[in-house]
Amino acid sequence: MWTKAKYQAIRIATKFDNIHLELASLGFMEFIWRTRIHVLFWKDLDGVFFEIWKLVIKDQVCFKKALKEVYDLGKFPSQELFMKAELDGKFRMEKQFLRCTVGITKEVPEYRARELIAQQIKDKLVLSHGYEQYAGKKLKIAEYIGLIHRTST
Repeated sequence: MWTKAKYQAIRIATKFDNIHLELASLGFMEFIWRTRIHVLFWKDLDGVFFEIWKLVIKDQVCFKKALKEVYDLGKFPSQELFMKAELDGKFRMEKQFLRCTVGITKEVPEYRARELIAQQIKDKLVLSHGYEQYAGKKLKIAEYIGLIHRTST
């Protein structure tokens, strides 16, 4: 299945001008690795932080106790390893939590708090930028200095 997806992605990408086989292959591999990293580190983190935020902000519970309650719920299996490591004192999740919930007070509606937490995770924690950001930056520079002109679509 993986090989078939790779070949299809490369076949589609190489139909565009200036995209060579090696470039298309590297872009696909980067996509796969970025997806794996996302699942390993970031999947459901917004849900974990949101549940902790509700307990800390609304119920005035300390971070460790809130984390223990969220861990015991078992709702976020993709984050259980990190939560357990934090509870055992082997990981520092609290600093990440504070960075992602700063300024989100109890007056903020819950649906909005979850959105803000997810956005903060994306902005402050997910640091790896891939080929698409690099290429987009280079295209903006080329457009700015007049090497290419933006085409309307």
